[in-house]
Amino acid sequence: MDDAVKDYKYYTNLGIEETNKGNFDGAIEALDKAIELKSDFDLAYFSKAIAFHNKMELEEAYENYTRALEINPKMIDAYYNLAQVILARKPATDEDLKEALKNLEKAVELDSKFTDAYYYIGVIKKNLGDYEGAVRALDKGIELEPNAVYSKALKKLIQQKYLK
Repeated sequence: MDDAVKDYKYYTNLGIEETNKGNFDGAIEALDKAIELKSDFDLAYFSKAIAFHNKMELEEAYENYTRALEINPKMIDAYYNLAQVILARKPATDEDLKEALKNLEKAVELDSKFTDAYYYIGVIKKNLGDYEGAVRALDKGIELEPNAVYSKALKKLIQQKYLK
């Protein structure tokens, strides 16, 4: 493709392709070019966050997911991934857990069938001591996905250990 014709979409697609190949530095470079050409393109920030997330550069991932959400507050996967970045902080504080929970709750508000988000809501609520809330979230995920093994196992653990 002629350089004069390469636009932000070209560089975004290139960044996604490079991420899929595991070339995260190349992906970030392409996505920076996309952002340079169109500074309000949510998908470029989201894709850049994924590349940083894969590199375990969590603060950069956090910043880029946050920027994607500022541009597009309906980007469901960005809420979910942002929560994952927050949960990856070691050690995760109660404030981190509450921030991650808020993002996951926004994801399920936008997509009520997001089973993975319900699982993590259950995990966080358990860790915050809200055992009944954890079971409710896990039940919602199990209702949507009856074979949700991890949700069933966590629910059983909570019921046996904390809700006797």
